[in-house]
Amino acid sequence: MKKITSLTLAISFLIMTYTGIMLFICPHGRVAYWSGWKFWGLNKTQYGELHTTFMLIFLFFGFLHIYYNWKPIVSYLKDKSKKISFTKKEFLTALGINILFIVGTLGMIQPFSGFLNFEESLKDKWTIKLGEPPFGHAELSKLKVFCKKMNIDPNDAIKKLKEKNIRFDIEDTLSEIANKNATTPNEIYNIIKPEKIKTDDTIVPVGLGRKTLGELESMGKIDIKKAVKILKKEGINTISPDTRVKEIADELDLMPVDIYRLIKK
Repeated sequence: MKKITSLTLAISFLIMTYTGIMLFICPHGRVAYWSGWKFWGLNKTQYGELHTTFMLIFLFFGFLHIYYNWKPIVSYLKDKSKKISFTKKEFLTALGINILFIVGTLGMIQPFSGFLNFEESLKDKWTIKLGEPPFGHAELSKLKVFCKKMNIDPNDAIKKLKEKNIRFDIEDTLSEIANKNATTPNEIYNIIKPEKIKTDDTIVPVGLGRKTLGELESMGKIDIKKAVKILKKEGINTISPDTRVKEIADELDLMPVDIYRLIKK
């Protein structure tokens, strides 16, 4: 059983490492679901589910491994008088490493903040490459509801889908239509959207807090010169196109949506 425990622990560790890397580099959920992102045949949800279930295997056999190796583990804590001591340098070093990672991560201290920002930059690149939904969980909206939110004539949308031989029902969500036709919600949207579409200005851009002022301007949501003037009146003087909405919101003790409503066209 000891051999099975060690081997299972090693295999589950490798699989968890792989799924963890995939979750690290994959797009944000909204982008992944909208674009139908997959890697080696698996989507973001499947990688997340594998990571979760293998965590259970890792925990179970991890505890078994501790059980089978309890004596040597306890011996690591014993001092020269053979008494358990939590002041041994080996234990304090191990504890210190773990505390360092906790404090560094929660406090966003370098190099932890740099590592997490690197993850965010990878996901932002996916967003630029694949695009993102016009509003949160757009892929879960029924076709008729989506058309209403996006000011698309539903009859025109139905006509376009039929012309492309897309199988669908008016009560289907964009995700269901995409699955029926082996495509993505984004592709369904590209089929039905008019060349010029008037969107609902009350819809807040997805991932608003992470967006920069420059990105909002490129989306046609704000005039950056006007936004800078407004924000300077509010006491924000250090502003650039790379300034994120969340940074401004934190400085003014407001929500990102409040900042957006303040500066949007």
